[in-house]
Amino acid sequence: MFSLGEKRRKKKFKSEIEVINGEIDRSQRFDFNFSILTVEISHSIPRGLSKILPGNVVCFHLFKKHYRSYDKIIGPYWRRYYIVLPQTDKPGANIAKQRIAGLAEEHNWGEVSVGMAVFPEDGKDTDALLEKAMSEIAMFPP
Repeated sequence: MFSLGEKRRKKKFKSEIEVINGEIDRSQRFDFNFSILTVEISHSIPRGLSKILPGNVVCFHLFKKHYRSYDKIIGPYWRRYYIVLPQTDKPGANIAKQRIAGLAEEHNWGEVSVGMAVFPEDGKDTDALLEKAMSEIAMFPP
């Protein structure tokens, strides 16, 4: 079972926490929403540049073609990415989820799972947002 407190103590989420904390500060200062997507990809997806760096092909498609320049992608971590979408509310995050599903279908990636959390609706701190995004993972079949 996933325990964010345990993972946090092991510093496995250090970069995610830093990025999300920075976005929380900015969003509170300017009264913005932002969204976090957790994307888990199938092992059938192309390996990318090498066996050591799996999923770089996915990263290229997600970021370069279909996301804004100020969206932040963190990963891959064993086929899991975290995408922070500044100034994005729930409807915008749902559109981003559908974009990922479209990419998966277009490029024959197999199963892609996407979870979502929106600040401040789903949580006002990093732990709550990451927990929500990881617990909301929904499968998009191939």
